[in-house]
Amino acid sequence: MEPNETVFVTLSDEELKSLTDAIHQRHGIDFSCYEPKSLKRRVVRALHIFQFGSVHELWVKILRDHSFIYPFMDEISVGLTAMFRDPVLWKQMKSLLTNELAAKKELSIWHAGCSTGEEVYTMNIVLKESRYAKPVRAWATDISNQSIETAMKGEYHTLKVSEYDQNYRQFNPASSLNKYFREGQDSIAMDNSLISHVNFQHHNLIKDPVDKKFDIIFCRNVMIYFDNNTKFKLFEKFHQALNPGGLFIIGFYDAILPLVDESKFKVANLEAKIFQKV
Repeated sequence: MEPNETVFVTLSDEELKSLTDAIHQRHGIDFSCYEPKSLKRRVVRALHIFQFGSVHELWVKILRDHSFIYPFMDEISVGLTAMFRDPVLWKQMKSLLTNELAAKKELSIWHAGCSTGEEVYTMNIVLKESRYAKPVRAWATDISNQSIETAMKGEYHTLKVSEYDQNYRQFNPASSLNKYFREGQDSIAMDNSLISHVNFQHHNLIKDPVDKKFDIIFCRNVMIYFDNNTKFKLFEKFHQALNPGGLFIIGFYDAILPLVDESKFKVANLEAKIFQKV
């Protein structure tokens, strides 16, 4: 196949099952919890990106090349993220940090499914501008090794900066995001001191245990890819991982309000998609 040749590949339900079964057998990664239509779209996207002419070519590559699973999973798990995305949330977080959360002796945060880290930097800018003086520890996890590497470097293409700065100015009209990064030729590098208290780690949200407790858990635009049964299990995992009265924050694309157990979570701010452990 020519390097720049456009590939159009369709994927049947049977082919998807055969592929995911092979991945599970070879690498122990279970896709049964993923919403089928969403997973199919992501696999078709991966076929195009890696320029496979058929599902069979991908199947053979995954079985023969053990290391290929890592770039493949990076594409499958690509996240919906941007710095200061949904400014209404970050305005509310600043209010919480300067009021309700100000009384805490320390603050613990989990960014579950942190993707390439834009949310992590956003939260830490909010902490800085809130003048939050208490100790903070944060855990940022994702199933994609490549995403975690990007998050730790904090390097983003300059084409994204305009969107990020527009979002930021809705949060703080009196300032500019550029004071938090260095500008390079075609990328920016975020101020590394913003993540000095953050522990980045590879973590499978579905099957890996959590032995920490948190005051705030972000899991934004991650659960949209899972079936309802898996969402219920994740709710239970998040509930157990939260300290009493802890905050659970979902994404604006996570249309899961009907699934929330009111005996475990109450709505703290519906517009910002913030729930509180009961």
